[in-house]
Amino acid sequence: MHAINRRLRYLLLAFLAVSYSGGAGANDATLKAKEFHIKALFLYNFANFVEWPEDAFSNAQSKLTMCLYGSVPFGGFLDTVDGTRIKDRRLKIVRTSDAEEIKPGCHILFVGTDQLDLIQSLFQNLNHLYVLSIGNVEGFTDTGGIVNILRTRDNQKFEINLSKAIENGLLIDSDLLNLARIINN
Repeated sequence: MHAINRRLRYLLLAFLAVSYSGGAGANDATLKAKEFHIKALFLYNFANFVEWPEDAFSNAQSKLTMCLYGSVPFGGFLDTVDGTRIKDRRLKIVRTSDAEEIKPGCHILFVGTDQLDLIQSLFQNLNHLYVLSIGNVEGFTDTGGIVNILRTRDNQKFEINLSKAIENGLLIDSDLLNLARIINN
């Protein structure tokens, strides 16, 4: 029962993030900070609604590794959850602009906008089996990414390339899929 309540809490946070809209009195810096916080919440919540097979980990004590590759202005928000428990594993946050640092393996890979020109070669040179790749630019799911966070005029939304997730060996919870726009390539 406790796990169900926790999952509902995460789902509620995701829903609040999706339906967020800035108030008329908020300044640009405040709105940008809220947007960064929401993107960090998205990434953290995605980790709670995706299942990785046991083969994705070298042993039972292996951490769930979230790599933030390139310029990720909301990375500081995720640093605060480094080491927290996600299901039966500890979360490890890796922030880098060096592709060599992500080669040992990432379970979640967020690609910053400054690295998008390299995305095709990154996906070709990286063993991305069991990797949940996440971006936040138009067309990310068309280039091989699994989740794309998009800003509309009033809020943040996300799309999921479900066929790519399945191809990568990932199972995505139906509660998360219900909130997403589904892409099947």
